[in-house]
Amino acid sequence: MVNKKLYALVFVLALILLVSVGMGLWVSSALSQASQNEFFWESKKNANYHIMVILDASDQAYSEAFTKGLMDSAKEYQIAVELIKVDRTNGNQALLDALDMAAYVKVDGIIVHAFNNQTIIDKIQEITKMSIPVITLNEDIASSGRISYVGVNRYAIGQAAGKVLADSIKGSGKIAVIEQKGYDETYSITEDLLLLGIKDVLKADSNLTLELVRYTEQGVLSAETVATEILNEEEGISGIFCTNGQNTLGVVQVLLDKNLIGDIILVGYGNEEEILNFLEKGNIIEASIVTDYEVIGQEAIKVFNDYINTGLASNYVNIDLRVINEATILEYRSEMSKEHEDE
Repeated sequence: MVNKKLYALVFVLALILLVSVGMGLWVSSALSQASQNEFFWESKKNANYHIMVILDASDQAYSEAFTKGLMDSAKEYQIAVELIKVDRTNGNQALLDALDMAAYVKVDGIIVHAFNNQTIIDKIQEITKMSIPVITLNEDIASSGRISYVGVNRYAIGQAAGKVLADSIKGSGKIAVIEQKGYDETYSITEDLLLLGIKDVLKADSNLTLELVRYTEQGVLSAETVATEILNEEEGISGIFCTNGQNTLGVVQVLLDKNLIGDIILVGYGNEEEILNFLEKGNIIEASIVTDYEVIGQEAIKVFNDYINTGLASNYVNIDLRVINEATILEYRSEMSKEHEDE
C-alpha cells in the first residue's frame, strides 16, 4: 500500500517536472524565434538583448502607435522584443503566469502593464532580485523595486477631465466616471489618483459632485450597458468621464439613442478616428484627453537600454497629456498628418 502511494507521488512529481520543462522550452523557443525572424534588422546583426513586453489585452491604448514606438526603438538599440497580451478576465493570474515565464527563461528585461496589487508587487520584487530589470506601464508602484515607470500621471488625467466638466456644466450636477475593470480591484474610490484629481478640481465648485464610478469589461457593448444603467438608476447626471476609447464610444451610442446629446457633457479618452470625428461634429463629445502612446513605447525601450548599459535610468518618465476639443481638433489632425509625412 505504501509503495503504491509512493509510486503515485513520484508519478505526479515527474508529471509536474515534465510540464514545467515543456513550458520553459516553449517560451525559450518563442523568444529565440522572435529574435531570429520578427526582428531581423537590415544590418543583419544579432540582437543585443531580449526583453518581454507584457500588456493587458483589454487596454486598447496599446494600439498600432504604441507598437510602432516600441519596435522602432527596439530596432534602433537592436533589442529583440517578445510581445505578450494577457487576458485579465479571471483577475491577475494570467499576468502573474506571464511574469513567471519571463523569469523562467531569464529574459534580459521586462516591460509590464502593472496594477497596484500586492501579489503583483511581490512578483516584481521577486524578479528584480534575480537581476532582471522591470519597467512598469499603467501604474508606477515604486515599492515593487521596478527601475522605472513610463506613462501618464493618473492624477493629472483626473484633473484635466475635472476641469473640462467644471467649465462645461452650467449649474449644479452629478458626475459619473466609467472606468475599465481592473481598477476596481486595485484601489478604493478614496485612493484612486484619477478620482482624486477629479475631486480636487470639483472642490472649487460646490454645485458639482463626483457621484459614482462604474467599471466595464472589454468592449463598446459593456460600456453601453453600464451607461444605460447609470442613466436609468441615477437622477441628475450632468457629466460622464470615460477613461478609454471603447467606453467613450459606447457612451456616445447611448446618448444618441436616448436623445441626450447636449444634455449630458461627455469627456472621453483617446484619439481613435471615430472619437476625432465626433469632436469635429461638435456637441457630442465635449473633449477627449489624449497622450502619445508611440512615445511611451519608444521611451520604455530607451529606459531599458540606458539601464542595461549604464546601470542608471530615469526613475519616472511622464508623458504629457493633451485635451482635444472642437476648437482644436483641426490643429491636432494637422499635427498628426505632418508627423506621419515626416516618418
